[in-house]
Amino acid sequence: MHTETLCRKVHDLPETRRCHFVLNTLDCTTNMNFINYLGWHFCNVDVRSGFNSFWSVLGMLLMVIYVFWMMQMTINKYFCPILKVIADSLRMNESTAGVTVLAIANGSPDLFTAIASRMQSTKYTFLSCMSQAMFLHIFVAGVVILTRPFNMEPNYYIRDFGFLFLNVVYMDYIHKRPNGITWTLALPAAFIFVGYVMVAIIDQHLLMARIRKLEKREMDVAEALQLEELKPQTELPLKRQVIDRSDVQGGRNKHLFRQFWNTVAEFDMDRFRRGTVLVKVYLILKQPIDMILRFLIPVVDMEKPLYGWSKLLFNIQVMLVPTYIAYIIVRGYTIAGIAAYILILIIMTPVAILIFFLTRTDTPPRFFRFTSSMGFLATVFLIFCLTSEVNAMFFTLATIMKVSQDFSLATAVCWAISSNDLVTNLSLAHQGWPRMALTATFSAPVFGSFVFLALPLVVQSFVNAPSNINPTEGGFGETVCIFLEVGMGFSMLSAMTTNFKLRRACGFLLVSYYFFFLGVLILLEKGVIHAYGV
Repeated sequence: MHTETLCRKVHDLPETRRCHFVLNTLDCTTNMNFINYLGWHFCNVDVRSGFNSFWSVLGMLLMVIYVFWMMQMTINKYFCPILKVIADSLRMNESTAGVTVLAIANGSPDLFTAIASRMQSTKYTFLSCMSQAMFLHIFVAGVVILTRPFNMEPNYYIRDFGFLFLNVVYMDYIHKRPNGITWTLALPAAFIFVGYVMVAIIDQHLLMARIRKLEKREMDVAEALQLEELKPQTELPLKRQVIDRSDVQGGRNKHLFRQFWNTVAEFDMDRFRRGTVLVKVYLILKQPIDMILRFLIPVVDMEKPLYGWSKLLFNIQVMLVPTYIAYIIVRGYTIAGIAAYILILIIMTPVAILIFFLTRTDTPPRFFRFTSSMGFLATVFLIFCLTSEVNAMFFTLATIMKVSQDFSLATAVCWAISSNDLVTNLSLAHQGWPRMALTATFSAPVFGSFVFLALPLVVQSFVNAPSNINPTEGGFGETVCIFLEVGMGFSMLSAMTTNFKLRRACGFLLVSYYFFFLGVLILLEKGVIHAYGV
């Protein structure tokens, strides 16, 4: 098959040839992950019957819900606590953590994908990035505000808004250049996110310097009030558990297996006893997933007793986590005839044994809080797998429903790619971190544009120099970009008119605007109206 053949061409073929087409066309196979949903639908379902197709689509929708459930559990119980520990270890406030740790954590799967594709952009890259920015900054930000209204510091909001708006406008500007893009135009695009991160870090240092200056001198009432307002902006709202290392007695392995079982098989028995039948079924169905996740993801939770330490479980994870991460990354590679992930297991086994003999069950080691990077990597790779599965299902549904590539990228594929951001930001808002969640709705689109648009443009412009490159915005690209710029105007107006007290009315405005945008996309797809630039 020709590599440029689109998967949606399957509907132009007779039913007898569709199975072979979806199993052998590059556009179909590259969009599948662990399960080939296209192969299932076109090879095992009699698509001539509308009734059978309906049940196949319904089954995939139920699978999407199930995968979202797994993703929600992973992010809520494991990813968010790890983010808190990393941000706390780096002494970041909510704003700086949202710009750096959260944006890069949510965007790391995108970075892996971009590296795997050798920094190559396509004619749909601009549309994909603008659609994700629209979804994250308009819809997700609106839902975060609806979930937990809060007061936002004006300087942080204007800073974040400025960098996102600069990123959108500059990308739009260079894509409209009639003579194409040179490396001198592409290079500044890559520095927008870098500058964003640097400004956020400098902001925090200036804030700390201002507080130290106020603390060193005698203050009047106005300055004392200012100090009280500034101090909460310098740290994360964590309720850290105090570890008492002075009262250590007994053997190193006291209650070793009991501690292990209580951690792995933790079950909310009180909720089970008081709950309805549906709650009991939910808890029973959730328990196997919880146990698997507890094995796969090491957690350092500063708000739990002993930071969630379990000696035996941690030693197993020291061997297990690097092994399965290596399996995902380099499963096809061998060294001296031995699989690379097996070598990782061999290397990590003596490390785990050493840790076992040096640690206790009743006190976490001092290095334990700094092992959150291992849990971070494990969570990122697991979320990447789940997001890829959601993307595969949405791609299949878009193919079955015969929608155009532009429409599917602006809707279903965008939702699939950004699903982890949606779940993460909502979880953070529920846990009392709405400022970090909202900041991420600014920084994540900038990071995504940096990875998928800016870096590929820089690489391609240098490779093609002195010639120019001529990327396009796609059929819906200019329309999505204009609606994003107008939506950002609504976002700024809603914040300014409420004196940056982000109430539910602000969230309702943003969510309503996004649904209006979806209505416009549907009219474009049906040919009722024309896209901008057409």
